[in-house]
Amino acid sequence: MRAIVIDIDSLRADRLGCYGYGRDTSPTIDSVADDGVRFEECYTSDSPCLPSRSSLATARFGAKHGAVTHWGEGQWLDLYSGRGNGRDYPSDRPLSFRHLSERGVHTCTVTSFSKRHAAYHFSGSFRESIQPEPGAADNAGAVTDTARKWIGDHADDDDWILHLNYWDVHHPYLDIGEFVDEVRSSGPGADWVDQDVLDAQAGTTGVRCRSLWPSPTHHDSQDREYVEYGDWPMPVEFDTPEKVRHLTDGYDASIRKVDAEVRKVLSTLERAGIRDETAVVITADHGEALGEHGIYAEHALAHPPCQRVPLIVDVPDWTGTAGTAVEEPVYQFDLVPTLCDLFDVDIPTGWDASSVTAALTGDPFEGREYLVCGHGIYTFSRAVYHGEWMYTRILHPGVFSVPGLYNDPALPNDGLELLHNLDDDPHMTENLVGERPDVTAEMRSYLDEWRDDVVNSEEARGRDPLTEMAATDGPYLYVDPHDLAEWYADHGFSEAQLTLAETAAEEFSKPDFPY
Repeated sequence: MRAIVIDIDSLRADRLGCYGYGRDTSPTIDSVADDGVRFEECYTSDSPCLPSRSSLATARFGAKHGAVTHWGEGQWLDLYSGRGNGRDYPSDRPLSFRHLSERGVHTCTVTSFSKRHAAYHFSGSFRESIQPEPGAADNAGAVTDTARKWIGDHADDDDWILHLNYWDVHHPYLDIGEFVDEVRSSGPGADWVDQDVLDAQAGTTGVRCRSLWPSPTHHDSQDREYVEYGDWPMPVEFDTPEKVRHLTDGYDASIRKVDAEVRKVLSTLERAGIRDETAVVITADHGEALGEHGIYAEHALAHPPCQRVPLIVDVPDWTGTAGTAVEEPVYQFDLVPTLCDLFDVDIPTGWDASSVTAALTGDPFEGREYLVCGHGIYTFSRAVYHGEWMYTRILHPGVFSVPGLYNDPALPNDGLELLHNLDDDPHMTENLVGERPDVTAEMRSYLDEWRDDVVNSEEARGRDPLTEMAATDGPYLYVDPHDLAEWYADHGFSEAQLTLAETAAEEFSKPDFPY
């Protein structure tokens, strides 16, 4: 058996045709879904990039492995909760791809992710790690060229996993000109953000938000409507639906660009005569908010735009599942023990991940009762997903004033909470914490139960790195509150916005070597 895991940075599930999107962003990925199984409710346990791929590399929650953000003490992997020697991996919770390698599976990753985020535990868990370009971010073409050569060299080999990391759906959107007209002509795209929505979001604070997208240091004057950002300029503020459509076009074209690279990889398998002997997985580390909670083109909150990711698995030898949609909730890192099943490798007892093989083979599959997902940049937050409900507790809001936040002073960190019915309100415009205390209490109980099982486990011993970061450094890596407060003061922002930025600046701290 062979497997290719295509890991696309910042890819939302709901912007793919196979997940119901109206535009033709993903014809190749959709064809993989037609032949395989699509998990409708797949969420990354931890985000953004570093926490997510650390969870994939360890098959464990961020609260246990320690890498919950991109900076400060919260960026470092801690397999032993501070009690190990940094060399020996516990036999019950080894690094995931290393575990497969040690049992005869040749594992290889093509990515610059480890350099970008000092995540050498990720590349180090593979038998072979290839950085396709000298920089910390790769153009999709370089990843594909490297992958095609590797496939050619190993086409006659058996038992290998090739992990490919495409960065291009993450802003800035580069080299997308030839794909913009294709997505525009295929449909109107997501158009739920109208002028009423924008007016309701007008008072939001922070960067990457409706009122101010770039950080203050990235442009000189708010008189400009757009700032140069890669090949696709970004609005200084999202004050009109036309600017939101501009963002939508750039994001969707980036997906179409990566989809074309996926087609080249699959064509290479076909020419080598091994497409029917190779499992193909399409997934992502996290998604991207595109207007939800006033956030644009950024991963800044533990809500579905960020946490819900595609998981598409096509295993040619496992018949009877073509085109199946699985509704039961799963975590993205549940892929790892599933790969163990695929290669007939034992599954370690200390992993938090659970195999989804039964869903692929058509056997009874229950999935998770509920999901708890952590997020660690711009804000520190955790979300609970159960049925149609999403509950988010914001441990630290950073410089963000998320529209409609509910404040319960009985809870830690001032009780910043969100509750949304995703069936009735998929864009999360109405916070129901105050109106549905019954559901709020139930969702709080799930979060407390998860903390008892995970944070208070023998392994973690009560240490919660996300909460610790919220109480110390704060989520300020990509925005300096001093700069934001000065910008607000100089450009006529409201007193409420200025007050929030000044309050954040008073507690601001930043490590010497952020990643």
